[in-house]
Amino acid sequence: MTTDRRPVLAEAPDAVRAAVAELLGAPIVAERAAAAGFTPSIASIVAGRGGRRLFVEAAPVGDGLGEAVAAGVVLAGAAGDLGPRLAGAVECGDWRVAAYEVVDGVTVDFWTGDDLVELLSVAERMRDRLEPCPIGGVRPYARDFVPLLGNWTTLGVTRPPPVAVPVTRLAELESRWLDVLAPGGALHHGDLRRDNVIREPGGRLRIVDWTHLWTAPGWMDLIRLLPDLAACGHDPEAVLRRSCWRDVPADDVNVALAGLSGRAWRDCARPGEPRLRRMQREQAEHLLAWLDARLRRG
Repeated sequence: MTTDRRPVLAEAPDAVRAAVAELLGAPIVAERAAAAGFTPSIASIVAGRGGRRLFVEAAPVGDGLGEAVAAGVVLAGAAGDLGPRLAGAVECGDWRVAAYEVVDGVTVDFWTGDDLVELLSVAERMRDRLEPCPIGGVRPYARDFVPLLGNWTTLGVTRPPPVAVPVTRLAELESRWLDVLAPGGALHHGDLRRDNVIREPGGRLRIVDWTHLWTAPGWMDLIRLLPDLAACGHDPEAVLRRSCWRDVPADDVNVALAGLSGRAWRDCARPGEPRLRRMQREQAEHLLAWLDARLRRG
């Protein structure tokens, strides 16, 4: 489910608003909903009467949204300064509420050349901090993703890819998704894109929206992010070769690209929220273009 409009705390139960006020230490006097993102849960910067600000996420459990808020609480300690600092968390009946210290800056809307050095540093810090996975209660990302795979065997007939890669090759790569990715033992963010990264005034990048209790190969988050850089004019292969993951087996990367691109290429043509579908089409095109270039190089 996606929506163009995020819900706000004013629409939440009284107990939820009271819990946020308690975390603030004062009544709420202002709220600004996050503009970025696609998840229909509360994600707002709130201010208290005394001037303190917090970034608040809140949602009921039952459809995955409240569960994601609760997962973020668990993940905050593991992520450390890669993301915002957890200020507190509360359970209000079936609602889950998490409050984070506000990261001053702006959500990245375009990757600049100045961001690349910092991104490579973030990738290295993620490798050092998150592999092996520092928490329990996690599941392999690759297994959870299996129902979302595009199935290139049939997708290639109903919606041929916009590249010259034979559909049989895409299907063969996709068929090895679990073999390649399920054994990975690093904590996996799982959704790295511009709208989940904040650029601080000094250029430091902070990752937000840690909501998945997943493991994967440590390089997988970078592979998911690189097509987003490609959409801003950067060469994903060149960035990978400059990264701490430059020596990842080429075939493993190709398997990941085939699986990710199939899901994005299928879903971007489905009915749904237009911003999400545009993002998925952009991701699909750059994933496939990168995979095509890699296969042509052999």
